Amino acid sequence: MGADCAKPPEFWDTLAEQVSAKVEPVLQQHARMRQPVIVYLRDLEVLARQECDRREVIQIIASGRRILGDREQVGRPDGPFSRT
Repeated sequence: MGADCAKPPEFWDTLAEQVSAKVEPVLQQHARMRQPVIVYLRDLEVLARQECDRREVIQIIASGRRILGDREQVGRPDGPFSRT
């Protein structure tokens, strides 16, 4: 990712609220309604692993995905925060 794609630090500071705002509305929905949110969270996790050095950010995103039923591995198995 180039520097022009980098998220500002404030974005990562408010991540818990952002993830909650995406996850909560689809919790009681059918799996097909959850899928776009899961895809968004997977993409966000990949970006966070590249740009953010805080483990709790990865954990928040991964928790949101798990709550929605996603068990896919995101990122390299030997990469940063690979055991979150």
